[in-house]
Amino acid sequence: MIRMLAGCLLLTLVLIVAASTVATPPPANTAGGVTDLTLQEQLEKGLRARRPVEFQYIAQIVAQVEAGTLPRELIDTTFIAARKRPRHQLQYFQFILQSRARALGYSTPDLSAQMATVTP
Repeated sequence: MIRMLAGCLLLTLVLIVAASTVATPPPANTAGGVTDLTLQEQLEKGLRARRPVEFQYIAQIVAQVEAGTLPRELIDTTFIAARKRPRHQLQYFQFILQSRARALGYSTPDLSAQMATVTP
């Protein structure tokens, strides 16, 4: 009886140690993002920002992430989704982020400032 109890205790101890050594999932920025760049550099280069208004938009996004009002994981997963598009990656990023953030209850910078006025 004591042997069986000791065996069960040993098995329980082994299971507890094994469960505590299970690797945690990697942080969001390594789930397809670049780890040696800052978030701002990653967004500017990865989404091919060119116009000053695009750099301002990215700066606003980075400020919201740093302030904690927008989750980094949301930005990283949206970045990965937008990078799969062959062209206009920043525009896809903006609209995907706006849609996903609204559904999750987060606010994003206003896109009306991003629209270029076209004169005929």
